Amino acid sequence: MLHRITKGQALLAVGILFSLVFLIYGRSIDYPFVRFDDGLLIYDNPVISAMNFTTLGTIFSTYDPELYIPLTLLSYQFDFLIGWINPAIYHLQNILWHAMNALLVTLLLFWLLFLRDQSQIANPTSAPASAETSHKLQIVALTLGALFAIHPINVEAVAWASARKDLLSTFFALGSMLAYLQWSAGGRKRWFYGSLVLFAIGLLCKVTILTLPLILLILDLWCRRRVDRNVFLEKIPFFALSLAFAVIAIFGKAGQLASVTPMETILVASKAIVSTMQHWFIPLGLSVLYPYNNSVTIGSLSFLLPFLGLLGFLGFAFFFVKKRAETQQRCVSTIILCAAFFLFALVPSLLNFAKGGTIYMTSDRYGYFAGVGLLLGLGTGVIHFLRGDALPVRLYRKRMVSGMIFLILGIGIALSIRQTKTWARNEALFTNVLKHYPDAHVAHNNLANYLTERPHGEGKISEAIMEYEKALQIAKDLPHRGGSTDPMTSKILSNLASALRQSGDITSAKKHYAEALKRNPINPYAFLGLGIVAALEGRMGEAEGQYLIALQIAPKFSPALLNLGALYSATGRYAEALDTFDQGIAIDPFAPQAHYNRAVVLQKMHRMTEARVAYEKAIDIVPSFVAARINLGILEANRGRSAQAIEQFQEVLRYDPGNSKATEALRQLR
Repeated sequence: MLHRITKGQALLAVGILFSLVFLIYGRSIDYPFVRFDDGLLIYDNPVISAMNFTTLGTIFSTYDPELYIPLTLLSYQFDFLIGWINPAIYHLQNILWHAMNALLVTLLLFWLLFLRDQSQIANPTSAPASAETSHKLQIVALTLGALFAIHPINVEAVAWASARKDLLSTFFALGSMLAYLQWSAGGRKRWFYGSLVLFAIGLLCKVTILTLPLILLILDLWCRRRVDRNVFLEKIPFFALSLAFAVIAIFGKAGQLASVTPMETILVASKAIVSTMQHWFIPLGLSVLYPYNNSVTIGSLSFLLPFLGLLGFLGFAFFFVKKRAETQQRCVSTIILCAAFFLFALVPSLLNFAKGGTIYMTSDRYGYFAGVGLLLGLGTGVIHFLRGDALPVRLYRKRMVSGMIFLILGIGIALSIRQTKTWARNEALFTNVLKHYPDAHVAHNNLANYLTERPHGEGKISEAIMEYEKALQIAKDLPHRGGSTDPMTSKILSNLASALRQSGDITSAKKHYAEALKRNPINPYAFLGLGIVAALEGRMGEAEGQYLIALQIAPKFSPALLNLGALYSATGRYAEALDTFDQGIAIDPFAPQAHYNRAVVLQKMHRMTEARVAYEKAIDIVPSFVAARINLGILEANRGRSAQAIEQFQEVLRYDPGNSKATEALRQLR
């Protein structure tokens, strides 16, 4: 099939698709990480900070914590080797994978449209396609590839660094399909094995492509292969891989799967299928979250209608397959095959909808691979529409389709550029969710987390408290509960208590920490907060006890280690403090405060060379860390290294122009 595409045509397609992708996503290279899984998978994840036998063993033997994605984590390790935790490197790799996926989608669709149009596999003796027909199919396929490249529903998968797994798994799934088509068209056996290997690699990126064997059966039907016993036997290795990775996936999702009923799963899946299809055809109201806080029942029209629609489609498809005739039904079979492609690609992601007491209908990234089935159906429809018995009819339709293409691509580019801006800042991401879903308690909570971490003073803390209170009110009324505890409400309560503590309202903070423990007696954040309050009130023994309880519940809870180390340092227990900070850094190597606190302790222990290295580490992580630069500058000045000290104080003034300590230090040094 590749011989039908010239080198010039291939380069033109690459240029067009890559240009469109960078037109839309080039700006996202400058975006920061977002406070929504990026910490869990990237900047707070110690396993990506090195590539050795220990970290490789970890990524291939653990979940993330729910999904098994070792090769995705490996790709983050390569990013770290290149640019450490610079978000630009991670975003750039996402953009490149998306551009390559758009290219593979174009090639796959050209191949499938050509085979459907010419029936080359079913009738090898048929006359070869004319140059005009081949050119027309190339244009249609390239247009569909461009639509994939610029579609707003794909923004989440590309602009979100944590969605790398969807890009990678789709790339290898598409590669597997192309290799399979090459083999089924009479290619060598190595193409079959290549398809199998690519499928296995894709599963190691994300398990949700495990339905690919069923999609390969769709390709057989599409290419009019005779579906007999051999067709199923040849796919046994593919199904074996799917089964193995399905078992792995179930262990990661066991808690979620146990918290919902089979009927809830069916109803939510039906609604999610309709919602994803709607967002592909009408990409408005897109959000990183699609929460549903009410009960899922078949009596609700919002669930009943999608369920009946899906049931009706499946019934029609079964009837058609059973009664299929060779006349006047090719269009219907095409619709069924494209819809089946879409459903098979989407369904594995639809088990992931119950989190923290809330139902999440779908995610935009779930439609990334599944959308290829819709594009295939659209392409077939366009080819059929362009046919006409008379030349004027063909010319009219060609002009009409050309106009529609430019209009759709133009609208898609505008909508996608707008959608990428929601990923530019944490605040924009969560306010966009709240714009469409005001009752999204996770968005209120995460927005408040962001506000408490911004150094904007009392005003932002007040806003954060308001957001936490909104999240708390919503979470308390959620109908989806598992067991006698309420971890989500407990977490929001402890977050609210921390914000109240920062605002100076210690009494209210203690009250909310206590209520958080009533909701969930093993909430480490609540014990941490009570420990901080005790330390502020001078009760160091009680504070130490609270920190140790938090660590007993969650041994790798780095904030508790950070505060425990600070307590040891404040009470003169420097050796214990240093050991505690080392434990925290081993868990979270990107915590600048841990490196800073460690440096302070080393200074107190008169280990100045080690202290300088620790300060530099903190500054490498956060170049604007003013306190670390001031301490490092003082340390350098005391060691007689005036030039290095001046450099640090000048950097302080660059980030904080009015800093009096840096100004005075520079005056004395000069």
